[in-house]
Amino acid sequence: MQVGKHECFSMSESVEVCLAGLKLNIHTDDDPKKVEAAAALVQEQFDALKSSGTIIDTSKIMALIALNLADDLLNQQQASPQALNKLVSKLDQAVAQAEGLANVSLR
Repeated sequence: MQVGKHECFSMSESVEVCLAGLKLNIHTDDDPKKVEAAAALVQEQFDALKSSGTIIDTSKIMALIALNLADDLLNQQQASPQALNKLVSKLDQAVAQAEGLANVSLR
């Protein structure tokens, strides 16, 4: 995703979104609906922080949103290998049990 007016591949599309009252022209190769959904997520978080009344400065609110989203991303990246390892371990156990059952005499 690129913000602003840049030379892009012929496949890229321009999507206009509004964040915190600022219109942005996003050039993307992604599905425009995905860009709009991302903007809606940021705007939702912006509105929630703004309505809390504790932070007034728009740039500070956007910085907090960026940090929160980055933290979420890092947590997912760390959890994914652990979840995958857990799944592999369970599959190994199931295979070992199946192999044990296959070697058991049925008499």
